[in-house]
Amino acid sequence: MARPRTTDQQKLAKALAELHQTIGSQRGVVRGKQITNQTRVLLIERGYLREILKGWYFVSDPLAEHGDTTPFFANYWEYLASYLSERFGSHYCLTAEHSLLRQAQHNVVPKQVNVMLAINQSQIQELAFGHSVVLYPGGKSFPAPKDLVTLQGVRCMSAAYCLVMLNPRYFKEYSHEIQIVMGMIDDPSDIAALVDINRTGVGRLISAYRRIGQDKFAEQILQQLSGLQMMLADNHDPFAGEPIYQLGVSGKSPLYNRIKVLWAQHRETVLSSRPIQAIVGMSAEAYLARIEAIRVEDAYHSLSIERYRVTLDLINRVAEQVWDPTGNSQDQRQIEAMAARGYLDAFQLVKEDAGQAFNARELEPGCAAKLFSQRLQPWFQKLFGTSVDAGILERRDLVGYRRNMVFLRGSLHTPPHFEYVRDGMQALCECFEQEPDAFVRAVLGHWLIGFIHPYMDGNGRLARFTMNLMLASGGYPWTVIHVEDRGIYMDALERASVDSDLTDFASFIAKCVKANV
Repeated sequence: MARPRTTDQQKLAKALAELHQTIGSQRGVVRGKQITNQTRVLLIERGYLREILKGWYFVSDPLAEHGDTTPFFANYWEYLASYLSERFGSHYCLTAEHSLLRQAQHNVVPKQVNVMLAINQSQIQELAFGHSVVLYPGGKSFPAPKDLVTLQGVRCMSAAYCLVMLNPRYFKEYSHEIQIVMGMIDDPSDIAALVDINRTGVGRLISAYRRIGQDKFAEQILQQLSGLQMMLADNHDPFAGEPIYQLGVSGKSPLYNRIKVLWAQHRETVLSSRPIQAIVGMSAEAYLARIEAIRVEDAYHSLSIERYRVTLDLINRVAEQVWDPTGNSQDQRQIEAMAARGYLDAFQLVKEDAGQAFNARELEPGCAAKLFSQRLQPWFQKLFGTSVDAGILERRDLVGYRRNMVFLRGSLHTPPHFEYVRDGMQALCECFEQEPDAFVRAVLGHWLIGFIHPYMDGNGRLARFTMNLMLASGGYPWTVIHVEDRGIYMDALERASVDSDLTDFASFIAKCVKANV
């Protein structure tokens, strides 16, 4: 009896099973020799594997367009860790500047990563999408094992070591990252112990601590060395006029200080775009009525920005309680309708909170910050309540912040590791509490929610809800961002997160606010 012929789908299923078994705990990087040639060829043809460099592949989405960089960025550090470990074992580490960026959790994937080797070898290795790794011998400058740490699987210099070894010019180029990493170090002996490695670097760092207002810490470094009769020059300002931030909160991840730095860094840029003439004069009742009148329009544009295929008719059906997910099998399959129901439910909560913030804008200016801290989670839970009812999500998925990594399609910005989200959100809440200007709270709050990305989904919608809560606290109108402006909107957000330039985003939001008066 003839054996049944294996179908193409069965071959693909078998190849995917082999890939899954091969990568194990690795999320998405595989060496060609780890799988059979037949499996490798099939998965490349079907779009499940894409080549990083010859013999190395990352797991991809077969539906992704050819130029889509998201899978590459999502797997970048895992790939780099696997590649460097296989080639050099423990005989490599990132250079001081790139170790600094990893220590500071600077999440923009760099075009070029510089790697120091403990062996005499040099190479420029080209990767996908114009990225590269530069390898060169470290010689006597290669750190001892005690001065190395592993971050996201990649060997890096310790926080103190990379600061001491930094070229002086980086104190201007990476002043924010340097201050963030300086704030991580709580033991002055970590720096003092490196005096024989780079005496000039230790002296420079003492000056840097004085510049950021930590004279006591600088003196403690000197005290550690006082018995060794060593003279250190510490009267030069290595930051050379760069902005200085009062940081150094113990027990927090670098993301906490990064959010504080970003807020302080961009506040004046946002203030310069403030649309004061857009403040409305009306009663709280009239303000709420105005919000209610545009709820369907707001839902249509906000959901369309997120690529839901919604129509005004569908949203009206949901709003008028015509949609029944249990009684109509066709509607039950409509993810768009579920998204619309969740959005409208959340909108009702946010509308009430915005009305409260508008009413308290003069007597209690901090009302909006308190509401954000208390109400963000209920907004999120309302957004996805229908998904729980439909069995798509579990209730536990709507409690707390995300518990997994998340990557943004087509963006160079990678949201921070989920372990640090709590610190980032605490810093954001504190920034809201300390900021007196409502427009600054609206613009920076919107951007930084997307930057932190506290949830697996819904961050864009929550960012726009937050923006409108903060706008209400300053007497500005509820503002709809139109789907027709999506390209301008997303480009401005990308420049804010990747290039640290808020000019376009602040101007765009100001323009939208004025258009909604």
